[in-house]
Amino acid sequence: GSEKDKAELLIFLQKLELVQQFYDSIGGIIGYHLKVLELIIMDTSNDESHSGLQLDLELDRPREEILFPHGHDIGEDNALTRELVHKGIASIPQLAEVYPVGGAGDRLGLIDETTGQPLPTALLPYCGRSLLESLVRDVQARENLYFRLFKEQHCTPIAIMTSDAKGNHEHITQICEDNGWFGRRSDSFFLFKQPLVPVVNGYDGKWLVCGKFEILMKPSGHGAIWKLMYDKDVLRWFGRNGKSSALVRQISNPMAATDTTMIALAGKGYGGKHSFGFASCERKVGASEGCNVTKSYYEGDNSTSKHAITCVEYTEFEKYGLVDSGKENSEGEEVSRFPANTNILYFDVEKVLAKLDEGAKLGRRGTSIILPGMIFNRKKTLRYTNNLTAEQEEAQGGRLECSMQSLADVFSHETEDQEITESTWLPTFLLYNKRPKVTSSAKKRYEPSSKKGSISQTPEGSFYDLMRNAGEILRSCDMEIPALNTVSEYLEKGPSFVFLFHPALGPLWSVISQKIRGGSLGQQSELVLEISEVDMKDVHIEGSLTVHASDVMGATVKVPNSAQRETKYSDKCGKCRLENVTVENKGIDYTRTDNIFWKHDVKRLEKCEIILHGHSEFEAKDVKLSGNQSFEVPHGQRMRVSTDDAGNVSCECTPLAEDSSWVWQYSLDENGIKLK
Repeated sequence: GSEKDKAELLIFLQKLELVQQFYDSIGGIIGYHLKVLELIIMDTSNDESHSGLQLDLELDRPREEILFPHGHDIGEDNALTRELVHKGIASIPQLAEVYPVGGAGDRLGLIDETTGQPLPTALLPYCGRSLLESLVRDVQARENLYFRLFKEQHCTPIAIMTSDAKGNHEHITQICEDNGWFGRRSDSFFLFKQPLVPVVNGYDGKWLVCGKFEILMKPSGHGAIWKLMYDKDVLRWFGRNGKSSALVRQISNPMAATDTTMIALAGKGYGGKHSFGFASCERKVGASEGCNVTKSYYEGDNSTSKHAITCVEYTEFEKYGLVDSGKENSEGEEVSRFPANTNILYFDVEKVLAKLDEGAKLGRRGTSIILPGMIFNRKKTLRYTNNLTAEQEEAQGGRLECSMQSLADVFSHETEDQEITESTWLPTFLLYNKRPKVTSSAKKRYEPSSKKGSISQTPEGSFYDLMRNAGEILRSCDMEIPALNTVSEYLEKGPSFVFLFHPALGPLWSVISQKIRGGSLGQQSELVLEISEVDMKDVHIEGSLTVHASDVMGATVKVPNSAQRETKYSDKCGKCRLENVTVENKGIDYTRTDNIFWKHDVKRLEKCEIILHGHSEFEAKDVKLSGNQSFEVPHGQRMRVSTDDAGNVSCECTPLAEDSSWVWQYSLDENGIKLK
């Protein structure tokens, strides 16, 4: 063959070698293909004992019963919720974080303007920054909270599973480098690639060929993360960094760290010595998401029972006899009888590592541990270009996938009583919260013509829920705000108001409600607080007010013997104090049809902006700020704004002392965090 053929063949063989290595526990490429064929046969046979596509390695499986999962509702402010939050804060020095980000943003319409190729979902410009940056900011907000309480800085190691799909790994690496690793050391990140695997025709079992030395390949599903973390030593890397627990979240869900959700999840897992846990919420009937359940396993004469809180994928409902029917919640809405699996997870690093060790030593018999929840969806319609014919082709098929959350199954636990209640201790657990505080994903582009123009799982829908949460926060601050408009009004005219903030302002809403007290935000008005240390009392806004600090949590300093820089948390950051201040301007131009609110790409007629450089302070009291106003405070300065009897605004800048003129003092007791 030609040199070109040889090069293409080499690339093809290198891709297959990765598949061979990854599926070594089931016999490599041959084992992968045999398993797919087995699952196709199982699904096409009408034998009820083999219905569905779940991988069954044991011939003598115990009888399973699916039950509703018990769990504490952290949406209720009570002693147990506060205790879990307290324990979650205490666990911050022990935490690592994991992001599966291997998918391309095809459904979002995210396209690289240079290459025309789809970009990763992680690059979606949500609220003015990439989704990946938003996730890292949530981590920094928790670290900053711990620093404010205990004056100790801890760095949370972040493991990111990428893929080779459409340049995903290169794009993720590039965005980290371009953003200076988000003010963190590059060695606090661990990027590892999941393999691309062959896509198989769901009816004849043949691989889909799209070139001379090219087959259709797709990422192996987020469940590949456990074996990859095992093979790449990610879990031991967590251990070497002194981290005993980890949180997992999806890149497409910017809500996961809202208020208490992930902190309480860590508190329950770490404080309760659990192995694996879920953050859950109500699920909509018919949603393309799995549900959390309790699986009870009965052996022999049913005298022995083991239980695990786990997940059933929505494609598996029929197999388990689950009917996706509804019930009415407390607000009169129809919701699913089982709660949603949100892929927000807690796991104990050592206990998961021990299980994966066990699975690896068992070889093929340990596949259900190291490659949990294997399924093959053979009925998905696939469209691809055949480079041999240059024609678009269509087939039904899929690839062998693993389910990340199904690892919970291996932590089933024998109990003395067969009845499981909320007080029953299991290695697995679940916490409930209000749905907008747990999940509102941005996975696909909004299509007004499809399914009655549903905004579910779109950036528009996610931003609507973000503003729903924003309204709840501001009401807890005793700030008067407009009512949230309906979805149709929102899509036509934009949100009733905009409130965006850096998560370090809290991240707990109980902290934010002590920094903002009273005041009002008018109809179609905007408040943006890119700052953590703010003291706002009786501030009334008609129009736009934006506050931006360059050093939100502290200065970014040079790492010794390196060109890198990292954020050092300290009280020497941007600070803003406003008391009895009225802001009046024309704000956002709501008549513009090119405003994209979920991107925070809006056109303003006027705004009042406060910009704080380095360690600086801004203070205004008993003033009215009208029209276009811009206040820029240099590093090391304190700006005071006042008005004379005629209403004229004047500014006075004075040098800051070595220490800040004011500091929020954080303290923690059984009732929560108190500021003074």
